[in-house]
Amino acid sequence: MKPINSVISGLVSRAQEDANSTGPQHGGRGVATVAVLAKLESQSPAETDRNLLAWLESSLNVAAKPQSRMMFPPEGGFYRRTTGFQVSGLTPENRETARQAVQSAMTRPPLDKCEEWVAGLHAVTARRRDDTATLDLTMSLYAACLAKYPADVAKQACLHFAMRSAKPNWFPTLSELAEWCEREAAQRQQLLTALENKR
Repeated sequence: MKPINSVISGLVSRAQEDANSTGPQHGGRGVATVAVLAKLESQSPAETDRNLLAWLESSLNVAAKPQSRMMFPPEGGFYRRTTGFQVSGLTPENRETARQAVQSAMTRPPLDKCEEWVAGLHAVTARRRDDTATLDLTMSLYAACLAKYPADVAKQACLHFAMRSAKPNWFPTLSELAEWCEREAAQRQQLLTALENKR
């Protein structure tokens, strides 16, 4: 297993290459974007967030401490939601590299990959019978929803809903899927905002 610093450094340099060669990475499909997607798909959102914060501190001396609050959803349970970051050590010299690192960790998956994940989720969950046209529309809407989020978040969302212990495990509603993705992507989005707004 490669040290995390070399993994993140590789992601940043590939993101920089991709930005230079194929334009903005959220739309680019260059070799660097494919490499970033492969790395993101291999880890959970929590691992990506943890590794990203560790890399910022060890490689750029940027300490980013998350601020959060407890959330208690109506369906029960609780979770911690990141509401912002206290950032220290950011300089004009390291700001762009830090921003690019976070931006690369927010690389979105291609639509065809999202369609694969939704099809897998559809195969292992209970659902009502739909005609072909309705099923095609459902798959397209769900895949388009997932394609708005980082690749690790999108993939993990499908795994999360596929592995729920509820019996029967129903195919999630579109709003359930979007809410889960928003919650999992919140920390990275808050970190990017903090880096861009830090004076």
